[in-house]
Amino acid sequence: MVDVPRYAVLFRTHTWDSFVERQFFRLQSLIGQGDLFVVVNNTSGKTRIPDTLRVVEFQESDFAKMGLADGGEGNLMWYNVDYALYFFMNIYNDYDYYVLFEYDVRGNVNFDELIKKVHDNRSDLVGVTASGAFNKWWFFRSCVGVYEEKELVKTFLQIGIFSRRAVSLLLRRRLEMSEQFRAGMLKNWPHCEAFIPIEIRKAGYRFSDLSSYVNVNRYSHEPAYLEEDTDFLEENEIMHPVLDTKRYILSTIRYEGRPEKFFIPSSSFGKKLRRFPISSYGVPLFHALKKRARLLFSLLGEKIFSYRIGRIRKIREEF
Repeated sequence: MVDVPRYAVLFRTHTWDSFVERQFFRLQSLIGQGDLFVVVNNTSGKTRIPDTLRVVEFQESDFAKMGLADGGEGNLMWYNVDYALYFFMNIYNDYDYYVLFEYDVRGNVNFDELIKKVHDNRSDLVGVTASGAFNKWWFFRSCVGVYEEKELVKTFLQIGIFSRRAVSLLLRRRLEMSEQFRAGMLKNWPHCEAFIPIEIRKAGYRFSDLSSYVNVNRYSHEPAYLEEDTDFLEENEIMHPVLDTKRYILSTIRYEGRPEKFFIPSSSFGKKLRRFPISSYGVPLFHALKKRARLLFSLLGEKIFSYRIGRIRKIREEF
C-alpha cells in the first residue's frame, strides 16, 4: 500500500439530483485511502442528501458566526468558494490535505497517487493558473486597493488542493480582512480566485499548477462538455464543466454572445443544440434571442441619438 498523507475530498454542491449523484459516485471510485464528504450549501433548506453519505451541511449565515464578511457581488458561495473550506476545517482539522471538488468536475485520476505527488513536491496549493491579461478579468476591480498590480494572478479552483497550513493561513487572512472590510478600511473584497493564490505566494508558501500532475486540456469555465461525451476520459485527465443534458443546453446558450448564429447551418453553436429535440432548447433559446434583440435595438437607438445630436451641433455651428 502506498504511504499517502491523510486527505479529505470535499464534493461541493448546492443541490442533489440524479446527475449530481452520478458525479459523486464517479468521484468516489477514484479515491482510495482518502475520506470523501458531501459539502452542501443548504441555505435554501431544500437540499436532501442520502443518509448513507458523509455530509457536512452549512448555511450562509454560518459564516457570519465565524467572523467572515459578507463580501463580494452576487452569490456569496460563488464569490467565496473558500468559505466552505474553512467551515469544513473547523470541524475536521486533522487532515494533511483538503481537496475542493465541484460537482461539475469529472476525472480519471488516482487520488492517492496525486496527493502523494503533491506532498512529495511540498505544495501548499494546487490549482490551474488562468491565462490572459488579468486586467481584462471581470473581477480585476475586486483587488484594486488591496493588492499591487504586480501581485495579481487568477487561479481556477473547481478542483483545488490545499495543505492544512494553507487553509489555516487563508482563514486567518480572511478574518483579518473581514474586520477591515466591516470597519470601512477595505473598500474592495478580492474574489477567491485571486485572493487564494496571491495570499499563498505572499506568505512564501509553495504553489504548483494542476497541469504538472494531470491533463487539464479540457478544463476551464467553458465550453461545457455533455456528460455522455465524457465516458472515455484519457488516463489522468480532469474535465470541467461536465453537465447533464438540461444543464449543458443552458450553459451552451448562456455563453453564446450571439445566439442568432443558431440559424447559420455551419455554426458550431447550432450543431450543439440541434443534436437535441427542439422542445429541450426552444424556450431558453427564444429568451436568449429576445434579450439579444433588445440589446441590439438599444445600441441602434444610441447610435441614432448620437448621430442626431451631432447633426444638430453641426447645423448650429454653420449658423
